[in-house]
Amino acid sequence: MKSIRNVKTALKEVYKNKGYLFFTIGFSIVIFLFNALINNYKLLLSSFSFKLLFSLIGGIMTTITPISLIFLVIISILAGIVISMGIFLIRRQIKGSVGTSAASVVIGIAMPACPSCAIGLLSIVGLGGFLAVLPFKGLELGVLGMVLLIFSTVYLSGKIVADTCTISIKGDKKWNKIFR
Repeated sequence: MKSIRNVKTALKEVYKNKGYLFFTIGFSIVIFLFNALINNYKLLLSSFSFKLLFSLIGGIMTTITPISLIFLVIISILAGIVISMGIFLIRRQIKGSVGTSAASVVIGIAMPACPSCAIGLLSIVGLGGFLAVLPFKGLELGVLGMVLLIFSTVYLSGKIVADTCTISIKGDKKWNKIFR
C-alpha cells in the first residue's frame, strides 16, 4: 500500500512540471513506433517514403492481435513514465536512478508485447526459435517487460519521495545556496 502511495506522490511531483508530460508522451510514441517498425527497417532504409512509413504504422493495427497491441501500448506508456522519472531524478542529481531506468527501458524495448515483433528482435541475437517452445508463443515476454517496468516505476517513485536533508556549512553562504 505504501508503494502505491509513493507512486501516486511521485507522479504528482514529476508531472507538476508539464514538460515531463511531454517527455512521457514523446518517449512513449518513439518506443511504440520503434517496436512497430523494427521488423521492416531494411525496407524503410532501402526505399524510404513517408507514404510507406505511414502505411507500416497503420498496418500495425492489422498485423498483431488485440492483446499484443494492448501490451505494446502499456509497455510504451510505462517506458515513457520511467524515462521521465529518470530524467526528473537526474535533474535532482540523485545517483543510482539512471541505471535502473535505463535497464528497464532497454528490457521493455527488447521484450516487446507482440510475438511477431519479438521474433524480429530475438532473431537478431539468434533466439527467434525460442518463442516456439513458450506456452503463450511469446506473450510472456510482454508480461515480463510490463512487470519490470512497473518494478522500475515503484523503485524510482521511492527515490523521488525519499526525504533528503539540506547540507549546511557554517559561515559560508555561497555553499549553503549550492547544497539546498
